[in-house]
Amino acid sequence: MILPQVGRRPLRLLQLFALLDYNRLRPTPIGTINLTPTALSMPAESNTAKIRVLYADDDPQISEVVQTYFTRTAPECVLETVPNGLGCLDRMQRGGVDVLLLDFELPDIDGLHILSELASRGDTTPVIMVSSKGQTKLAVRALRAGAVDCVDKTSPQFLELPAIVLHVHARQQKNLKVARPAVPAAEKYHILLIEGTEGLRQNLTDFFARTAPRFVLVPLPAVDRLERALSSPVAFDAVIVGPNPSPEGPLDALRKIHSHFVDAPVLMLAARNDGETAVAAFKLGAQDYILQNEGYLSELVFSLNILLRRADTERLNQRLTRDLAELNLSLEAQVTTRTQELQSEVAVRHKAERSAAEHAVRLQILSKRLFKIQEDERRAIARELHDQVGQMLTGLKMQLKSLAKQAAVSGAPAAALQESLAESLTVANDLMGHVRGLTQQYRPRILDDLGLRAALEWHARLFQKQTSVNTTVDVSLPQERLPIELEITVFRIVQEALTNVARHAGCDTATVTVTHAEPVPGAEGGRLIVEIVDRGRGFDLDAVLESRTSIGLTGLTERVTLAGGTVEIFSRVGQGTRIQAEFPLGVAAEHKPSLAHSEAGGRA
Repeated sequence: MILPQVGRRPLRLLQLFALLDYNRLRPTPIGTINLTPTALSMPAESNTAKIRVLYADDDPQISEVVQTYFTRTAPECVLETVPNGLGCLDRMQRGGVDVLLLDFELPDIDGLHILSELASRGDTTPVIMVSSKGQTKLAVRALRAGAVDCVDKTSPQFLELPAIVLHVHARQQKNLKVARPAVPAAEKYHILLIEGTEGLRQNLTDFFARTAPRFVLVPLPAVDRLERALSSPVAFDAVIVGPNPSPEGPLDALRKIHSHFVDAPVLMLAARNDGETAVAAFKLGAQDYILQNEGYLSELVFSLNILLRRADTERLNQRLTRDLAELNLSLEAQVTTRTQELQSEVAVRHKAERSAAEHAVRLQILSKRLFKIQEDERRAIARELHDQVGQMLTGLKMQLKSLAKQAAVSGAPAAALQESLAESLTVANDLMGHVRGLTQQYRPRILDDLGLRAALEWHARLFQKQTSVNTTVDVSLPQERLPIELEITVFRIVQEALTNVARHAGCDTATVTVTHAEPVPGAEGGRLIVEIVDRGRGFDLDAVLESRTSIGLTGLTERVTLAGGTVEIFSRVGQGTRIQAEFPLGVAAEHKPSLAHSEAGGRA
């Protein structure tokens, strides 16, 4: 193969051709496999998006060789070339570049200038610096300026350039997934340049206008005119102190600047390397000290980029810190206000709960008193019926009997009179029986005189006689008689339950069981269990409880609860009803009125 014309860089291009080895760039014959190390390291082409690589080099022959090499060994990359620095910046401004390969030596702008401009734009595209000088110092400058790698064209590493590009791109994609958003940079930065030498001022102004248009350089011939510059409406973002800012020297200028610029970064540009002056400059507030060596202009732009970005970050951090402090104060105030509101609401709720509890206690006391008054009233009525009305009826009966005997002996009254007296005696007998029944209903004397067992058996016989419902009573009581209040409660709930059987069950049998359960070991008093069972038609307990129309069940439950017991009601349509009440004996139990239930029954 005939090599391309070497042109103006014969030695460098020949070295490059020797490294790239044109045999690698020949088409691979059919049936052969390219086993070169580079080819083995390149992944196969896939349907994924191409990696867009921009290569900036002023030598078209080298660009052609690199283009051919990438086409042959890295088909997943699309290489685009530009011949100069301004073209590179313009292409980067348009975007769409994944990796930038940048030659250090370009005819208009060197690579360090381009790196500084990209940094000032906030462009995060990874840059690989390509150089033929092979100097470690140059590589350090490039990496310090923001390059991610530096490759020597004359070294064997240049053969691995496609693999390096792929590695850098993969690392960049990984970093983009976790990277924080960059601090937004200002569109323009105003830089105050204090330098007495007109030629240096003009050189710096021209260089910044050409290579770093984001930096607007405002020249000032002497530090004595600083007050006039500060009175202008322009706010300066940074200050460059040249080698000759005043007759007294740069350190005196730094002292004057330090009193006027607190936040803006200050750079000192020195003509000679003087360690003592550099240390004094840093002590007086300078943030960088740059010597006028080869390439110092690029270093100056790069340092400005770093310092201004740092200043922007610090200002942003300060603003965010202030905003965070204000937000914390606002949140603290809101939390305090809300806490007070919640405390007030909790206090109101607690007060309402205490009031409700007090009302519940008072209601229990009133209910208990009401039942006691009812029992006392019934007992008084029963006594009145027995003692007064009963005695009067007894006297009336005796008088009627006496008159009937006298009439029979004398034979004076007519047959009609005897019949009338006989009817009066019958009415008196019926009336006495009715009064006796009312007396037993209101307060059966048998309960006070003979106790709970006799009262329940008497009531069962009376209930069976009145309703024809066969009622079985099984009573097992402790040896000592129960408290009269508990006996009254048990009697009344049995009375109410049997009344409900007669009214609603539609059955011919009922069972009443009262059982004394001995206390378990370690417990006191035992329990009294009362159970009333029928095999009648039953009812839907949920519907009855929701309707709130069952006064009998509510009253029965209230009696049990006020006596310190619990009640369970089980009923299903077609399966009958079972009411079970349980009372503790010998131990006062705390309780609250309730009527809970489940699907199979209710519990209070």
